[in-house]
Amino acid sequence: MTKYILVYKSKAPLDWSLLPKEEVSKIVEAWGEWVGSMGPMRKDSMPFKFGGKSVSYEGTNEADNLLNGFAIIDAKDFDEALSFAKNAPSVKDDTGSIEVYEAFGL
Repeated sequence: MTKYILVYKSKAPLDWSLLPKEEVSKIVEAWGEWVGSMGPMRKDSMPFKFGGKSVSYEGTNEADNLLNGFAIIDAKDFDEALSFAKNAPSVKDDTGSIEVYEAFGL
């Protein structure tokens, strides 16, 4: 098995604190089902809180807040990792995308 990193990315910044509670519950339920469907393949996952910072040579700035979280999974190959990403709620409802990267140790 190889480790893959799935990075959740929105099409637009999303501040959950501004959404109605019913909508947040619906989103959390959909994501919970999807993450749960990974079973033992999932090694770690976590959503990101709105309001990140970006650090570069020029200094520190507000992040674009398009990154929503990540998962680390074990998959037999890139295709298997991609198949899980294709079923993510944000992909299915066209509100975002999932970037998939193969991890490697140094």
